[in-house]
Amino acid sequence: MTVERGGRLNWAQREWFEDLGADSESEWSFEANFSAVLPGHDFTQGEVTAGIADLLVRHEGLRSLIVRASRQDVCPVGEGLAEVIRVAPDDPAGEAFQAAARTSFRLHEQWPVLFVLLTAGGRVRRIGVVVDHSAVDGWGMRVLCRDLERAIKARAKGREPFGGPLESVEQPLDTALWEEGPGGTRHQERARTHWRRQLVTLRDSLGDWSPKTVKRDDFPVLHTCRLASRRAAEAAETIAATAGTSVSTGYLLAFGAAVCEVEETPSAGVFALSANRLSAGVQGSVRKAVMPVPVVVPGPRAGAYRERLAVCAARQLQGHRFANFDPGVAGPLEDDVLGSLRGTGASSARFNYIDNALVGSAANSRSWGRDSFPFGDPAHQGVVRFSPPRPGGSRYILTVQHRVSGALLTLAWHEDTGWGDVAAAMLWHIEDVMVWAASGHEGPPPEFGRTD
Repeated sequence: MTVERGGRLNWAQREWFEDLGADSESEWSFEANFSAVLPGHDFTQGEVTAGIADLLVRHEGLRSLIVRASRQDVCPVGEGLAEVIRVAPDDPAGEAFQAAARTSFRLHEQWPVLFVLLTAGGRVRRIGVVVDHSAVDGWGMRVLCRDLERAIKARAKGREPFGGPLESVEQPLDTALWEEGPGGTRHQERARTHWRRQLVTLRDSLGDWSPKTVKRDDFPVLHTCRLASRRAAEAAETIAATAGTSVSTGYLLAFGAAVCEVEETPSAGVFALSANRLSAGVQGSVRKAVMPVPVVVPGPRAGAYRERLAVCAARQLQGHRFANFDPGVAGPLEDDVLGSLRGTGASSARFNYIDNALVGSAANSRSWGRDSFPFGDPAHQGVVRFSPPRPGGSRYILTVQHRVSGALLTLAWHEDTGWGDVAAAMLWHIEDVMVWAASGHEGPPPEFGRTD
């Protein structure tokens, strides 16, 4: 395929592939795909195809080939348009869309996106969209759906969909070029200073703690369990309203408390995922921008709850400015400061927070993944569900999907971490800590160990 332009991967792209390694192109990579179904509004196939072409012109990352170790190549829209569009009857089961959603993209030879036009009577009733996670994140998926609908509606009226001074979009390759330049160099020095400060704080707070001796599996197996909880969601809203912090901070502090109990540490180093969208150009891009930033979370014995919440909130907020950091520099820095502590449950768990403001209400109404269910429905709440194990994935991570009607806490871990025996108890402890905190955090904090 012809290459319009190409170059190195940006830091967010590199971080994604380095975190997942070979799993990014394994037969299981479809588990991380983003997908959505949009109304077709009875447009013709030609109108929808024209809108898709406009979308691909606007967002280069959707028509790029990725050579994981080195570069990205942007390809002309015309050469690959037909390969990313599938047309099928609009059946109630949506089998064509479900098949597309299970695509494990081979990013070195195919674009990271598929469009499924579900038709009836010669018109498009629904449009299924599937994107590999390396090319998009939750924020970006919302932008993609908005831009696609806008493009199709404009084409149906015979108009150009995009234009004007406010229409600039930062492309993944342009981000990489900026990172290589003087601006990127200056930013990286500031980010390095912040990261080192947080890592030193974590190392000092852990004192003489040493991790359990664990032999890492050569082929990691990922386990997952979930708890849908209205109690946690209501508590998170109350904590935020009372303390003036973000809703996510209450979850982060409670997760840190669970980690401290399991690892028997006075604090926890958690890599909180940041949207990393600090400019209008990035906010209008579909590209995967999410990056981790270290946050030292005070443990339950490090002071009064309100004080710990304020410290956690300040560290979390400050970290958003410095999430965009070269993983090739971050890794050696972690090794230098943390030494043998790096990669342990006490220093390297991840925290991912999602709400309606980030991805939209529709996308945040159901659990993500193949066992999708409406976690705000009371019928699905109050029970810990375990999913079948699979290869790969992040080593330790808590993902929170929050909405007022309920929260979904998803804990994932590798089999060799030792978290399997306590995973359900960790989820219950997060809920218990938040409910206790929302009630005024009077009396002793909840004990760890509840399993139902």
